[in-house]
Amino acid sequence: MTTPPPPIPTAARATRANLRHAYDLGLAGALGALFGLYLYVEGVRAESVYARDAMAGLLIGGSLGFFLNAYAPFRDRAWIKLSRSVATGAPAAAVGGAVGLVAGEIVIGIVQGGLIGRAASWAVLGLGIGLGQGIADRSRDRLVFGLIGGGLGGFVGGLVFEWLRLATGNRPDLVQPPGMVILGAGLGTCLAVVEQALRRAWVQVQSGRQEGRIYLLAPSISRLGLDERAEVGIFGDPTVARRHAEIAATADGYLLRDLAGAGTTKVNGAAIAGDHPLRDGDRIELGRTWLVFRHR
Repeated sequence: MTTPPPPIPTAARATRANLRHAYDLGLAGALGALFGLYLYVEGVRAESVYARDAMAGLLIGGSLGFFLNAYAPFRDRAWIKLSRSVATGAPAAAVGGAVGLVAGEIVIGIVQGGLIGRAASWAVLGLGIGLGQGIADRSRDRLVFGLIGGGLGGFVGGLVFEWLRLATGNRPDLVQPPGMVILGAGLGTCLAVVEQALRRAWVQVQSGRQEGRIYLLAPSISRLGLDERAEVGIFGDPTVARRHAEIAATADGYLLRDLAGAGTTKVNGAAIAGDHPLRDGDRIELGRTWLVFRHR
C-alpha cells in the first residue's frame, strides 16, 4: 500500500521551522562566543593592544566558526559532514575574526569610541567572521548572507555591549561574558534571518528523522542522498541511495535529475526519468522520504 504524503507545510509550520533555525544558530553563536572568550581570558597574555585584538579575534572567531558550522551536521548526526564543515569553517572564521577585530580597533579609534564606535568596530568583526563563513561554504549566496548577517549581528552586539559597559561603570568582568553572548547570539540569529529573507530556492524535509529541516539550494548543483558530502543529506532512510538525485539551477529554472533509477525518485507522486523541471510547492519523494521544493 502506498504511504500517503505528509501535508504540505503551512505558513505557520514554515515559520516555526525558520524560528527554530534562527534559535539554533543564535544558541550556537552564543556558546561559541562564550567559549572563545574563555580561551582568550585564560590563554592570552600579550602587551600590545593589536596583538591582543588579533588573538581575541582569532580565538573568538574560530570558536564561533566551529559552533556555527557544527550545529547543522550535529543535529543531523552526520559526523563525517561535521568534521569536514568544521575543518574549513573554523579556520576561515578565525582568520576573519582576527583581521576584523584589528580593523575594528582602528575604526573605534577613528570615531573616538562611543556607542556607534563600538557598534561599528564589532560590525567589522562580524563582517570578518561572516566572510570566513562564506569562503568556507564556497558559495556566493552564503558569502553575501554571511557578510550582511555578520555585519548586522556584530553591530547589534557591539551596541548592546557598549551600553552595558557604560551602565555598569566600565566593569569588564561584569560586561564581557554577557557581551560575548549577545555578540554570538546576534551573529548566529542575523545569519539565519538574512538567509531566510534573501534565499531564492530551498527544500524542506517533510518526513523521517530530519522532518522540518531546511536546506538552501545555493550551489549550481545540489546533490541529494545518503552521502554525507551531499548538499542535501538525507539520513535515516535505508531506501535512499548515497547519490539519489540532484537539483540543478539553470537559466530556465530548477531541474531535478534522478540518479538512483528504479522509479525511486518521484515528483508529486509520479516517477521521473532524466531531467524534470521543478515548480514552487512540488513534492519530491526519495525512497520513503518526502521533501517540498520552494522557489521565489
